[in-house]
Amino acid sequence: MSEVTYDFSTKKEMLSKLRAYTETPDDDNIRIKEKIKNRLLRSPELLYALHNKELEGELFDSNGNLTPDGEWDRYFGKSSNIRPFLFFPEVQTEVSNYIGYKVDCDSEPKYNDSEKYCEITFVIFVNGDDSIDASTGISRHDLIASILREIFQKSNIFGLECTLTENKEGTTDTRFLTRTLVFQTTLPNNLVRTVNGRTGYINMYR
Repeated sequence: MSEVTYDFSTKKEMLSKLRAYTETPDDDNIRIKEKIKNRLLRSPELLYALHNKELEGELFDSNGNLTPDGEWDRYFGKSSNIRPFLFFPEVQTEVSNYIGYKVDCDSEPKYNDSEKYCEITFVIFVNGDDSIDASTGISRHDLIASILREIFQKSNIFGLECTLTENKEGTTDTRFLTRTLVFQTTLPNNLVRTVNGRTGYINMYR
């Protein structure tokens, strides 16, 4: 039986390897989700539309001026407004609005196995008691969806151009209004591998 070898020898080196998954092109799911996170957290209009009154002080000072050095990352996390997975919020006493998202890369263009289609799905949940944005008069789930459309439609955030292919409204049995947006882009089809911090092309035909 051959001996197993590792590309790290300490816990620090192992964690450095794992953290690199957010940047290396080997795993599109993790890398794209990290790009989405970073882009959403740089959109004060989106964070404002999520209407988390506890965090609004991180966006604007007492005079209404934008505070770019605020703790905007508090909008992201497993119990916050923006989450890197799909979920269904439970009935709750506090008004809360959410964005969950997922990444799927499961098909290839015909006659071209060096590329693959990637779909990015956003699901917006808005509590029925907070359904209208008072400042604009727009339905909150529609407002959030329009901001996402503006950010991603025809953008090159993921490499090649991103196109909105689905925009659907719905409700849940827990009194949330929903809107689902699906964007599609094309990516290289697992052509590279990163070892010890160095990324190289995989020889597909050896």
